[in-house]
Amino acid sequence: MTEENQPLKGQIQHFVMFWLKPQLSKAEIADFAGFFESLKPIKYIKTLSYGLAANTPVRPVTDNSFTYSLTITFATIEDHNAYQEDKTHLDAVEKFSGNWYRVVVHDTVLG
Repeated sequence: MTEENQPLKGQIQHFVMFWLKPQLSKAEIADFAGFFESLKPIKYIKTLSYGLAANTPVRPVTDNSFTYSLTITFATIEDHNAYQEDKTHLDAVEKFSGNWYRVVVHDTVLG
């Protein structure tokens, strides 16, 4: 990230892990990136990044059992809450939710 894109104190970091269904093909897993791309135009989002779980060394503290993770930064909790109800977000969830069997969300106020 460039310095001007660094999260600021009080912003909200929305971190989401997705476990995709094991029967999906490699092409379907790759196509799931369209879910994240479809969120990018939402006006409440300051930053958005996503990727596949890294094949890092196994350690007791590491969980790379998920398929994708998503990190979004919002300026305020109000923007986060508005995002949750945004039609683009809700439409994307409806379109792609059949691909996952588990989702875990961690929301953090940045310090």
